[in-house]
Amino acid sequence: MVFIRKLSLVLATLMVVACASDPTSREPARLTDFQAEKKLKEAWSYSLGDGQAEAYHRITPVIDGEEIFIASSNGKIAALNKVTGKKIWKKSHDLRISGGIGVSGTMLFVGTSDGEVVALDRLTGQIIWTTPVNSEVLSAPQSDGDVVVAQTYSGEVHAFSISDGKPLWNYISQVPRLTLRGTSTPKIVRGVVMVGFANGRVVAFDIENGAVRWEQRISVPQGSTEIERLVDVDGRLLVLEDDQTVIATGYQGQIMAIDIGSGRPLWGKETSSYVGAASALGNIYVVAADGSVNALDGNGQGARWTQTVLARRELTEPVAFDGAIGVGDFEGYLHMLAQVDGHLIARTRVDSDGLRAPMIADGKLLYVYGNSGELAAYKLQDL
Repeated sequence: MVFIRKLSLVLATLMVVACASDPTSREPARLTDFQAEKKLKEAWSYSLGDGQAEAYHRITPVIDGEEIFIASSNGKIAALNKVTGKKIWKKSHDLRISGGIGVSGTMLFVGTSDGEVVALDRLTGQIIWTTPVNSEVLSAPQSDGDVVVAQTYSGEVHAFSISDGKPLWNYISQVPRLTLRGTSTPKIVRGVVMVGFANGRVVAFDIENGAVRWEQRISVPQGSTEIERLVDVDGRLLVLEDDQTVIATGYQGQIMAIDIGSGRPLWGKETSSYVGAASALGNIYVVAADGSVNALDGNGQGARWTQTVLARRELTEPVAFDGAIGVGDFEGYLHMLAQVDGHLIARTRVDSDGLRAPMIADGKLLYVYGNSGELAAYKLQDL
């Protein structure tokens, strides 16, 4: 279930009323048997700290070179060999990590629940600098090698010098009274940093000085209640391989393809999603808020297929991997769907505490970080 910034008691009450009026409308779809075509084989696993804890974080690993870096909410950070899972180093810091991990050159970056952006040495895990911001950081800070950019839960974007953490510029967005629990991860392309906001907009900034290059509305608030007017752009922005187009998803809004240079919308389709999209086979894959997995034509010409067997299972961001589309769910199951038509081809349970963080595909391995703090690498094999 998506957690909300304010009025949580009101929201909980409304949900209880809705469920009471229709006892089955909000129940997660039950998993059913299917004819498996592939199997998911664990290559290795590594357990770290408290994982996502109970705060609905989406702390996400990052791969750079031959290493994969992971962090846990209780301040543990580790570097592993991405092929073997062998530990290179592990550090414990007095940090309440809520966003991460970003990487650039010789540095790693995390954000904390105490309103800090922290830079660490990627070779040792030692802290290099810490800079305070106005509120908690729920997504991974990003850098182009000179500037570090982070978004806070209160809707501000802060930029810092990578060398010492000195503030360079900031931007304050207008935040609705009620928002989803999460923030978009900044995306940097050719000197432009793009950020999705809780007001339903994507804004592109000049990374050097913070000047607004363009902004585009993804979702328009509608309805009479604050819940009906939620329009957050929380999912990770997807930059296509041409480096010319970014795909943004909005809650109670649409999925939109935007020209990175001009901010001009190329196409849009009405949908509601709080996670990012994936691309493969010329398609764009998006998980809707109702738990349906959808394949859209990459040129905006309509839907290719829709799979509803995982409805209301609180699915993760989809990932394209080895001819399949992978999604995780709240019970910790990893589901693999065929890219061509969406039918289920494989399933395994990764973490009984659930899956929330986006997964990472790299070569023949799929990396899955469970809520309990276990990182596992999987291969998709023939039966």
